Amino acid sequence: MLLWVLLLILGLLSRQAAIAKKSVVEPRPSWTPILEGEAVTLICHGVGPLKEERAWWYKNQQLRGILSTIIQTNHPGEYRCQTQGSTLSDPVNLVFSSDPLILQTPYSVFEGDTLVLRCRGKNTGTVSHMTYYKDKRKLRDLITDFDKFLSLSQVGLNDSSKYQCTRVVSSAWSTWRETSKNVAIQVQELFSPPELKTTTSEPIEGTPVNLSCETQLSPQRLDTKLYFSFTRDGMVITSSGKNSHVLQIPTIQTKDSGSYRCEAKAVTQNILKQSNYVKISVKNPIRSQTNTNIMEITVALIIIFNLTIVVLVVYFKLLRKSGRSSTPNPYRVSSISDLQEPVYSNPSSQKELMPIYGNVNPVAENVVYSEVTSKEYGKEANNTKKLPEIEDSPVIYAEVKQKHQPRDSKKTNAADRRQDVAEN
Repeated sequence: MLLWVLLLILGLLSRQAAIAKKSVVEPRPSWTPILEGEAVTLICHGVGPLKEERAWWYKNQQLRGILSTIIQTNHPGEYRCQTQGSTLSDPVNLVFSSDPLILQTPYSVFEGDTLVLRCRGKNTGTVSHMTYYKDKRKLRDLITDFDKFLSLSQVGLNDSSKYQCTRVVSSAWSTWRETSKNVAIQVQELFSPPELKTTTSEPIEGTPVNLSCETQLSPQRLDTKLYFSFTRDGMVITSSGKNSHVLQIPTIQTKDSGSYRCEAKAVTQNILKQSNYVKISVKNPIRSQTNTNIMEITVALIIIFNLTIVVLVVYFKLLRKSGRSSTPNPYRVSSISDLQEPVYSNPSSQKELMPIYGNVNPVAENVVYSEVTSKEYGKEANNTKKLPEIEDSPVIYAEVKQKHQPRDSKKTNAADRRQDVAEN
């Protein structure tokens, strides 16, 4: 039980620490490096009123004690602070220099700021000429009014470089040239590029959808005001007059489909950043179901058609094969072409024609099919002609039905036949 309580407390503390803001150390004057012998005032900014707070001060990661939120020092080192209700600040490194000429720059420079450079040295003579350089390229010459600083307005991330200055000093006896050390200046990002997030990229028509333009301000510039706007297919759908980073669509429609993008702008610094594109496709449930059904029916018809083609091809192949390998009917005695054709000796004379019978396919029970041809008996003439083979040849098919007789009448029929023989 005690373990669970401890875990719960640790979880709450970690969550509170994640939500709490960082403390910030502000040096005054806000120049670095500092001429040796000069003092610097450090102010610790927290979340509460300045006069009611005390702060924990750290130097080179060692706790110096709980002091006022405002301290003064002339010692170099890395300083941090923390107030009640906030987390430990980022470090501020105090650098003191004894060089005859130094180039002083701000402790931190953010995109959109005005970068001020100050070339400063010990007053040992009269300055007649001063020059500023960026990556060893001359920026500007100052011949008169040396109390003015060099100002570079609206710097961007590409202005991160090494800077340097020189001056020409003269006295009653001589003239010489002084050069400062190179100072690396890193222009920091004021806020991260926004990222457009959506609750869903394929919403159903009529449902709510939220678009969120997510970005993060620098802890040292949390008071910066950002304004957001949203576009769809390049057209602005919300103005930047509101400071909300969320676009709410209560009931999205199919016409709302498209490529969305958001913009975050720091008005004071005139910094504008755009997010990535997010494509949103609004789905219509009925139309989608109808399209799905049509697709399924089409596929089914195609499959049935293909199967039908296959079956027909196989069927006709088998039919052709069976036709080629068929054998004559065993019940057929002879074909029509094998039978003797009628011969006529004299067309003008009439002869008695004797029928010749042949059984043809006696398949059905109690039914006999006969094939009858005619042949001329008697003397055959030498000039007999053979009739051409035509379909309508003198062939007679007769159907003879057999009559069933009782078994008792078989003996009577046999006796009649014997009597007929005896008479002949």
